[in-house]
Amino acid sequence: MADNRASQSPDDGSWGPQSPWQESSTSSQGRQSQMPEDHQQFSQQQWQGAYPGQRMTPPTYMVGAILVTLFCFLPTGIAAIVFSSQVSAKANAGDLAGAAESSRKARLWVIVSLAAGVVAWIILMVVSLSTSSTTALVPAP
Repeated sequence: MADNRASQSPDDGSWGPQSPWQESSTSSQGRQSQMPEDHQQFSQQQWQGAYPGQRMTPPTYMVGAILVTLFCFLPTGIAAIVFSSQVSAKANAGDLAGAAESSRKARLWVIVSLAAGVVAWIILMVVSLSTSSTTALVPAP
């Protein structure tokens, strides 16, 4: 009877008969070909919430959009309101990429509205102060 252990080298990973809980080299190779698929699916899934099934929606910026519409600059404020309302609708439909894009655009329009409003208020103040200081009190003839 020949000893098969002598023909096996320790480098090939087989040290004797396989027990049921040990994987054979052929089954581990078969699993390795399946694992990248499962691993790839797991790595592509982005956990955005604290729990696996939880999704967090991007910020809507609705309050800021309404405030800049009322107090800063109406035309761009309306665009901010439109995009901020799209965030929740797209997130509820499952389009998280579209919701993130609408959130980014809403934030952009809030900033543009704020800047336009600040510039408009500064121009208004400068014009108001320049006209009130140059008028002289001239008595009526």
